[in-house]
Amino acid sequence: MSIVRIEKITLRNFKNVRYGSFTMPSFLNKGIKDADILGIYGQNGSGKTAIIDAFEILQNILSGSSLSEKSWNLINVDSPEASIELGFIIDGDNENPDRFKYTLSFTKGTKKAVLKKELLEVRKAKADGSYEREKAILGYDYESHEIKPDVTFKKLIKGNRNMELDLLVAARMAEKEETSFLFSTDGAYDILSFLPSPYDGTIASVIKTIRNYAETSLIVFSSRDMGMDSNLMMNLSFRKEKKGQLIKGQIPINLDKPTVVSGENKAILENMIKEMNTVLNAIVPHLELGVYATGEELTDEGKKGYSVEIVSLKNGKAIPLRYESEGIIKIISITNVLLCVYNNPSVCLIIDEFDASVFEYLLGEIISVFSKGAKGQMIFTSHNLRILEMIDKDSVIFSTSNPDNRYIRMTNIKNTNNLRDVYIRSILLGGTKENIYEETDSQEIGMALRRAWRDAKE
Repeated sequence: MSIVRIEKITLRNFKNVRYGSFTMPSFLNKGIKDADILGIYGQNGSGKTAIIDAFEILQNILSGSSLSEKSWNLINVDSPEASIELGFIIDGDNENPDRFKYTLSFTKGTKKAVLKKELLEVRKAKADGSYEREKAILGYDYESHEIKPDVTFKKLIKGNRNMELDLLVAARMAEKEETSFLFSTDGAYDILSFLPSPYDGTIASVIKTIRNYAETSLIVFSSRDMGMDSNLMMNLSFRKEKKGQLIKGQIPINLDKPTVVSGENKAILENMIKEMNTVLNAIVPHLELGVYATGEELTDEGKKGYSVEIVSLKNGKAIPLRYESEGIIKIISITNVLLCVYNNPSVCLIIDEFDASVFEYLLGEIISVFSKGAKGQMIFTSHNLRILEMIDKDSVIFSTSNPDNRYIRMTNIKNTNNLRDVYIRSILLGGTKENIYEETDSQEIGMALRRAWRDAKE
C-alpha cells in the first residue's frame, strides 16, 4: 500500500485566518521518513483550532463525504469564500517523490457553504533531485460547471460524446450531493469508473490512494471527540485491518452502564483492549483494562449483540471506568490510534487540545517519545508549555495576532536555548517577526470585573 505524507497546509479566509501556512518538520530537513510531530501554540482565538477544523473538512471531502453543516460559519466573516490547500507526497520510500497539491475552495450559499472549486496538481520529480513546474492533473469548477484542465478533459473523452456526457453528469451529481467531483464514492458517479487507460496509472491511482488515505489513515480529533462527555459516553477510537482492508472508526462506550455491541465490535473491542494494555501499563503504571461480557442482548437494529462493560483492573479488583480521572479516560480513548501513529508511516493524527486533563510531565514524556521514534505524523494544539522543552524547535509553530500571517516558527534559536523561555520572553518583550500575543492588562481585567458587577446591580 502506498505511503501518504502531508507536507504542507495553507488556509485562506478560513475562520479568523486570512492567510496562514506551515510545512511539516520532516520536510524542512528533507528527511521525509523521519518522525513528524508538530505542536501548535498560541493565544486563545489566534487560529489554532482553525487547523483542526480545516483537517475535518479535508477528511470529509477526500473520503467522499459532503461539507459539514458548520462549514458556512468557517468562512471568514469579511470574505465570501474560503480555501484550503493540502500539499502531500505519495510513496515516501522514494528518495525524491512527486509532490502533489489539492486545493479546495467553498463559498457562502443560502445558510450553508457550497463547493466552488477543486484542483489536484503535481510537481514531478527530476532525476537530479529538482522538480518540474506545477501542473494541473484534474479539477472542477462548480460555478462554471467545467472540468479542468481542458487538455486533460479532451484526452479523457477522446472525442467520445457519450463519455463527455457521462463525466458532466457525474460532476453535476457531485454538485447536487455537495460532494467532491474528484473523490465522490457514489458508485454510479465514481470518477474512477470514468478514467480509462493510460490514466489508470496516474490520475486514477492518485485519487484512489488519497481517498483510501482519508478513509483509513487521516484521523481527526476535535476536543469533543475525546474522553468522557456529559452523558458518561466515551468514544473508543480504533484503526484495524479487516480481511486485508484497513478500517477506522469509533465504538461508543457507555460508562454508566453496560453497552450493547455487535459481535463484530465485541471482537474488535477485545482485541483492542489486549493491545492497549501493553501501552497503557507503560504510560500509566499498574493500569490495565478488562472487558466483561454480561450476556447476549439485541442491538438497536434488532440483531444479536452482547452486553459489555469496560473496567480498570487494579490489584486484582475491577473498578468501573467512569471512576477513573478524565485524563485517564482521554488517554484510553485514543491509545489505539496513538499505537498506529507510532508504528505506521502513513497514519496522520490531528488532535485539538492534546494537553487537556493530562498531567504535564506525562504529556511531555509522551511527546518526547513520539518526536524521537514515531513513524507516522501527528499535529496537535496545546497550551501546556512543558512540551516546548521536549521537542525540536522545528516541531513547533506559533499562532500570531496577525490574521494575514497566522503561523510562524521561532528563528535564531540555538540548541542551547530553552524554547519555553524564549516563547515567554517573546510574549513579554516581543522580538519575533510577528506579534504572538495581544497584550492584556491585569489591572484592566480587575477593573472590568468590578465594573461588570457594579453595572449588573444598577
